Amino acid sequence: MNPITYLALGDSLTEGIGASGPDRHLVAQYFTHMRNSDQCRVINMGISGLTSAELCHLVQSPALEKLIPRVSHITVTTGGCDFIAWYEGEGVNLPGLARTMKRVVKQVEQLLSHLRRLNPEATIEILGFYMPVPAYKHSVAIASRAVRTLNRAYRYLSKRYGAVLIDPFELFFNRIDYFADEVHPNQQGYDALVQLFLQTQESKVASPTTDDPIYT
Repeated sequence: MNPITYLALGDSLTEGIGASGPDRHLVAQYFTHMRNSDQCRVINMGISGLTSAELCHLVQSPALEKLIPRVSHITVTTGGCDFIAWYEGEGVNLPGLARTMKRVVKQVEQLLSHLRRLNPEATIEILGFYMPVPAYKHSVAIASRAVRTLNRAYRYLSKRYGAVLIDPFELFFNRIDYFADEVHPNQQGYDALVQLFLQTQESKVASPTTDDPIYT
C-alpha cells in the first residue's frame, strides 16, 4: 500500500478554529485515521477567512499546481466565509443570499474542475454546509432550505468531478452544543465531523440523481 499524502484545502474549518488543540481538529484526526505508514504526510492549507474565490486563486498558484498532482487525498472546506461576508455586509436578505449561493457554487465547480484536471486519481472530499447559530435566530425554514439546496448542488458537482460530498446538515441540525461560537464547531462538533467523514468514506455515499439542481 502506497503512503498517503493528504492535502487539506479550505477555510477556518480546515485550519481547526474551535478545536481544543492542534492535534484534535478535523484534519489532524482524519489524517490519524487514514495514515497507513510512517511515510504518510499531511499538508494543511487551511486559512481562516478564506472565501471560495480566494481558494480558487490559491490552488492556481505555482506551488500548489506542482503539489496537487502528487497527493493521494484532498479535502475541501469552503463557502462559509462567503456567507459570513454577505451576512455581515448586507444583513439577512433573500436577493443577496441567492447571489451568494450562485457565486459559491460557480467557484466550487471551478475549484473541483481544476483539482481533477491536475490530479485525475486522488480521492477528493468536500464538506457541505450545516446551519450556523445565527440561522436559528432568524428563519429556520429559509436557512434550512438554502443549506439543503447548496448541499444538493455540491453533491451534483461531486458526482460530476468524481468527488465525495460530506453532508453535515442532519448531524448539526439543532445541535447548538456542537458550536464553539456562531459558526465554528467545538471539540464535540469536530469529533462528530471526523466520524461523518469516516462513515461517508466507508459507504461511498456520493451517488446523487442526475436531476439534482445546480446553480449556474
